[in-house]
Amino acid sequence: MKVWLYYRLPRDEDEELNSLNNQRQIIYNFAVNNGHEIMGESFDDNVSGMHFQRDGIERIYEAVAEKKIEAIIVKDLSRLGRHRTQTALLIDYLRERQIRVLSVTEGIDTLCDEDDLIISVRSLMNDYYVRDLGNKIRAGYQQKLQDGLVITPPFGYWKDRNVNQIKVHPEAAETVKIIYDLYLQGYGQKQIARQLNKLQRKTPSQLRADRCGQESFATYKTRSGDYYFRR
Repeated sequence: MKVWLYYRLPRDEDEELNSLNNQRQIIYNFAVNNGHEIMGESFDDNVSGMHFQRDGIERIYEAVAEKKIEAIIVKDLSRLGRHRTQTALLIDYLRERQIRVLSVTEGIDTLCDEDDLIISVRSLMNDYYVRDLGNKIRAGYQQKLQDGLVITPPFGYWKDRNVNQIKVHPEAAETVKIIYDLYLQGYGQKQIARQLNKLQRKTPSQLRADRCGQESFATYKTRSGDYYFRR
């Protein structure tokens, strides 16, 4: 059978247990041991399974459109996606084209009718895992805020993690003063952005990049989607 290997690693998982190399080795061995012909592979690193705008998934769609594959092999269904509705839609899309998803560790074949119930339960569990994790993270942030701890300081300040203190960033603070002065003079958002560009004031990401010794290509952007300044 002509197969495609897919593996994914989000930020919130044990990298040692679920590393990309680990996943790839598991599904590669499965393909070889079962005599499948590997037509290609793709992966997504540091990407949530709750959305499907992923480079690795796009490559799967391309392979399907070219009729290159008969199956997709994943370590488990959560690698494919954790959003139960979107994952189900992708599986249905593949089924319509007689392309199966083979989950190695779960022993699931999406073209097998007997596995439908297991797929539904697994999808529900995968979806719940992310939503529960999100609730716990938000609760943690909320508690820190209630305790008076600053997580991400506003523009004009920076957090010295060595001493865990919030400090004024002189250059950013000057930009904030300019923004307020222009606003009080009756300038709108676009006009303020144009003035900042004329003055070549650095964006928050550029200032962060300067602290890290990296170049930045950030831009001032308004809600209308216009870009005014590039470096």
